[in-house]
Amino acid sequence: MTDIEKKLIEYLESEHKFAQMVLWNDERLGLELSIIMDDTTLGPGLGGTRWRAYPTRTEALVDNSRLARGMTYKLALAVGKDTELAKAGVSFGGGKAVIRGESTQDKSKREDQLRAYAALINSLGGRFITSIDVGTSVEDAITMRGVTKWVGGLPQEMGGSGDPSPATAMGVIWGLRACVGAVYDTDSFKDKTIAIQGIAGKVGSTLARDLAREGAILIGSGRNQSTAQKIATEVGAKLVPPDEIYEQECDIFSANAFGGILNDDTIPKLRCRITAGGANNQLWDPLRHAAMLQDRGILHAPEFWINGGGVINVAHEFHPQGYSQERAFADIKRIYDRGKEMIEISRREKLPLLTAAMRLAEDRIRKAKTAD
Repeated sequence: MTDIEKKLIEYLESEHKFAQMVLWNDERLGLELSIIMDDTTLGPGLGGTRWRAYPTRTEALVDNSRLARGMTYKLALAVGKDTELAKAGVSFGGGKAVIRGESTQDKSKREDQLRAYAALINSLGGRFITSIDVGTSVEDAITMRGVTKWVGGLPQEMGGSGDPSPATAMGVIWGLRACVGAVYDTDSFKDKTIAIQGIAGKVGSTLARDLAREGAILIGSGRNQSTAQKIATEVGAKLVPPDEIYEQECDIFSANAFGGILNDDTIPKLRCRITAGGANNQLWDPLRHAAMLQDRGILHAPEFWINGGGVINVAHEFHPQGYSQERAFADIKRIYDRGKEMIEISRREKLPLLTAAMRLAEDRIRKAKTAD
């Protein structure tokens, strides 16, 4: 049995059961997908749709289950009592969708696939709301919106919030300020060396530009060499091969590509004091690897806390008064306050920051269940 298969069994047999799982395969359209609503105690499942050529169905389901669980924690933290969303009575549970396969270049076929997928979402009656993620775009959201109202990430001219990547990067910046304050007693990035994995991506490139403007010294890597080189030249970053990014001497290692990259092989290579980035599910074995990082004196920022800016921005599309960038950005900035609170708990109780973050999220869900 492979590690991937073991992970799937672990999630499916855990005491934490999914609220709902939908598996769908349309051979005529060449569309294979899964929707997982992890926990809907706080509201309908909200999460993006990831379109990726997973090698196996099992790997797609494992990633979907981990992403959906992360969304549960992310939204429980994102909509605290002090937020604009909470004041309006808007709250969400965690969900995620994964489309397995190569993304077709045939525009007509892709639109047919998206409309069929949107009809499936519509059949769920609002229990799942999606947005864009890796492999999907604002244009895809527009296509789906023609079939279902349960989709966010629309252009601002359609009353939406647009591409969530800049908002995700904004949230990462505010979370990084909390981490840098805890480790270096400053919220400035000036002269801090930051290694950005995934510098060519939507979040990684935005993050690189923002950090460069604040005087950070950047090191980058990316699978798309030409795009990575272009961004590196623009922001004055040193570009290294993807496999060498882990061993760069830096203050912060920022993962902004795919998940599972902090593991038994990579953690011993790290030469930093903080790991914090926009990628989901960075720790392959979350609790064990969070403890491993803590033992090495590295502060790890739980991704379901620090990368919540994108989903917070999308969630504001469902505010009773419609989307307001001012309200959305005010809630994204609160990622900093939430981080300071969690870091204080972590230090006081000598816990990995991941454990403190999970506790806050689970407490909110538990209180909601008790109130019901």
